[in-house]
Amino acid sequence: MKKNKTKLNIQQTKEFLQTTPYVLWLMLMLITLLFTITNYPEQGQTSYSYVIGDVAKRDIKAPKNFFVEDKEATSLKKDEVKDSVKNIYDFDAGLIEKLSSRIDAAFNIPHALFIKIKKNPAPEPTFAIVLNTKPEFEEKLGIEISNGAYSILYKNQFSSDTVQKIKTIIEKILTNGIVANKEILLKESNKGIILRTIGSKEEVTVNNLKVFYGPDQAKTMVRIEGQPLLKGINYNLSNLIVDLCQRLLQPNITLNKNETEKRIQEAEAQIKPILYQIKTGEMILREGERVDKIQLVKLLSLQEQVKEKDILISSTGIALITFFTILVIYLLFLKDHKKLRTAHNKHIFFLALGLILFLTFAKASTYIAQSANLDASWDISSLSFFMIIPIPAAAMLTCLFLGFDIAVFFTIILSLLTSLIFSGSFAVFVFFFLSSITAAYWIKSRQARKNFIIAGFKIAVFNGVLAISIGFYSLAQPDAIILAKEVAMAFCGGLFSATLTIGFAPLIEFLFDYTTDSKLLELSNLDQPLIKKLMIEAPGTYNHSVIVATLAEAAASAIDASGLKAKVMGYYHDIGKLDKKLYFIENQADGKNRHDKLSPSMSALVLIGHVKKGVGLAKEYKLGNEIIDGIVQHHGTSLIKYFYQKSLNSGNDMVKEEDFRYPGPKPQTREAGIVMLADVVEAGVRALERPTPARIQGRVKELINDIFADGQLEECELTLKDLHQIAKSFNNILTSIYHSRIEYPDKSPGKNQEKKKEKDGASKNTDRQPAKKENIIGIHQAKDKTHLKRLGL
Repeated sequence: MKKNKTKLNIQQTKEFLQTTPYVLWLMLMLITLLFTITNYPEQGQTSYSYVIGDVAKRDIKAPKNFFVEDKEATSLKKDEVKDSVKNIYDFDAGLIEKLSSRIDAAFNIPHALFIKIKKNPAPEPTFAIVLNTKPEFEEKLGIEISNGAYSILYKNQFSSDTVQKIKTIIEKILTNGIVANKEILLKESNKGIILRTIGSKEEVTVNNLKVFYGPDQAKTMVRIEGQPLLKGINYNLSNLIVDLCQRLLQPNITLNKNETEKRIQEAEAQIKPILYQIKTGEMILREGERVDKIQLVKLLSLQEQVKEKDILISSTGIALITFFTILVIYLLFLKDHKKLRTAHNKHIFFLALGLILFLTFAKASTYIAQSANLDASWDISSLSFFMIIPIPAAAMLTCLFLGFDIAVFFTIILSLLTSLIFSGSFAVFVFFFLSSITAAYWIKSRQARKNFIIAGFKIAVFNGVLAISIGFYSLAQPDAIILAKEVAMAFCGGLFSATLTIGFAPLIEFLFDYTTDSKLLELSNLDQPLIKKLMIEAPGTYNHSVIVATLAEAAASAIDASGLKAKVMGYYHDIGKLDKKLYFIENQADGKNRHDKLSPSMSALVLIGHVKKGVGLAKEYKLGNEIIDGIVQHHGTSLIKYFYQKSLNSGNDMVKEEDFRYPGPKPQTREAGIVMLADVVEAGVRALERPTPARIQGRVKELINDIFADGQLEECELTLKDLHQIAKSFNNILTSIYHSRIEYPDKSPGKNQEKKKEKDGASKNTDRQPAKKENIIGIHQAKDKTHLKRLGL
């Protein structure tokens, strides 16, 4: 009891794992986590720390192409660019207007007192009264003036003519431009400056810098520019105007250091480092040599190639690449793939296990290589030992059990993740991807054991060619010795892949209950225990199965389906009849029909039950899922016409057609569809009276038409062209089996009469128990069926 309970729990757990989608997400997370952990970036680096004069302890070669920056030359180039950038000076064009406004505002204050007197005749304001406006006058003007200077302006009544002269002189000087430090400006005479107007941002390049005034020069130019304007006026007023202009003037051209520095930085950013290339395999330092300046520059540059990465960010990147690579390939190509619809979780688990196993091989090989060459740890992709890893075996196994197209999708994932193990090397990805899909292609249609060895040698040669191609691509100056080693490793990798495939195939067959051509060849041996049991206990069914297998194999070969699979399905499709063998007419040697004592519904249950019993025997003898599918689908959902019609004729009004139909499903593959057709045709032709070629051909066409019209072939990929070839194949074989023979004379007349009766008799052999001819015809006429004309002709 406890043993049965444990067995039941195991079965329930197995069914749960094969049906729930959460298992797939769990596998995805697990693979991502394991791959990320095993490829966790290491801090260790190879040391190239030397100083000038040190003696090299070993040879150092460039592991890959890289560039060395000539920092001194780059610095000189940047200095040249820096010197060529023109300084930016801002020109304040609005300063003239600002000063004019200040002058007008200041002079209007005292001048207003004199305007009032003109409008209202009154004594002129005294100087004491006007002097009260001096503080406000100075505030507006922006400079201080003495009382004496103010009195001079008072005597002139702060006239507008004086204001105009001051403004004119200032405008002339500022229009020319005043620079704060002319000495600094003149240093830029060789390259000039860029004069940028404040506000409009308009820029002009100025090369003649001497035209601009310095502060002192501007004061001198006030007297020079004012001389023609001030001719003929009071001397004191003239000097006062010059003094006011000199004090009001200020630089309107200033150096913009921020903008100049910004443009220097932009120009320097455009300068690319001056580099020279170090080729793969180039000798940087020989053992025993003293390190010189040039070698030190190369070593420092090489050291920069191995800068430490942020471990967390790098690990996150690996995890995301792994996660999305697997997820995208699964969702786009594998989720709804027709070959993975049944037992989907089992197939995905097989692929996941293969992925983990072969990635483990790849990772283990890196540890072995690093233990042999400690200096290789920082850049494992520079080594070519990866070519010996038997990664193509994964594609071969996938192709063997799931097909070539799925093997290609699986290879994309495996090749990409393997290249990540080898520092994301493109060469690794190309090598394994091309090698794997080629290996899968070479075994997809030849799955016998010996063909694996042949494919292994082909892969070995192909890998050697790939190794040479990658060597030409990656090595700057290909070395014959290095290429020879790579070719040898690649050749061995191809042989290892074939060997691993041969070794793993039986184990995977056992663990995942897969059926390969090798297993089918074993099952096709008629000495198998179940076939022997069928031959001894149910010889009629055995004979029927052998003919069905022959028909199915020939028909499958005619339409390029798997003849071996169809043949084995034919051998085992009726093994369920062993349970109640005497209830099937081909095994009733005594002439008694057990169904005569059963109701039609009970007889239908007995016939339907042989499918379930066959599945049980197939699982007991471990025939594999493909054979089980053939057993389940070889009747589809077809109607047991004889007992259905018998039940209708009995007057039972409660007859349901679905009670007399097999539970199905309908054939899902071409091979299952062929077995269904062969099963029906063999039984139908066997029941023919005087099976002439014409009758056989007509019967085959009629039976295939019935099956087609009943919709039993809707879910398999058999085309009308295929049906024509299948019928033609059936006709050839059945005509040969039931060909007419020369009747030899017999001395006993009684025996001749007995043979004649046997010849005229109707030899029935079908688990469908055909009804009388008129009844069958009645059913056929009742259905609106599709008629395939000239089928098999």
